[in-house]
Amino acid sequence: MTRKSPARRSSRKTPISPRAVLLAGLGAASLCRKQALKSVDGLAEATQALRKRADATARDAGKRAASLRKQAEARLAPVQKQASRLAAQAQAEFETRFGPLLVQLGAEPVRARRTTRPAKRTARPAAKRARKRA
Repeated sequence: MTRKSPARRSSRKTPISPRAVLLAGLGAASLCRKQALKSVDGLAEATQALRKRADATARDAGKRAASLRKQAEARLAPVQKQASRLAAQAQAEFETRFGPLLVQLGAEPVRARRTTRPAKRTARPAAKRARKRA
């Protein structure tokens, strides 16, 4: 036995009157207005959300850059100290070995550099004023 599909109802055709067209136009205009207001509100909220996300991303990038800079400085500090120490040693060795040779060739002798700071001057005591005799 075969199944019969239910009979489809035929819709009644409504006559198109000027009043029906006017009411349909008003309804469409009302829906368009509501949709436009929702989309404008949605755009305003979307821009605020985008700004918040951009600010958060900028803060995160700044934090990452600061942490990377600290790591780089921590790793480079010992290397810089060692390099400056080696440069000072090389310069001192050069001056001790080639100093006499340069003096024989007519160059001015290299003066020894002070490794310590010179002593600071102490303040002088205030000068005494001469008294007037009465």
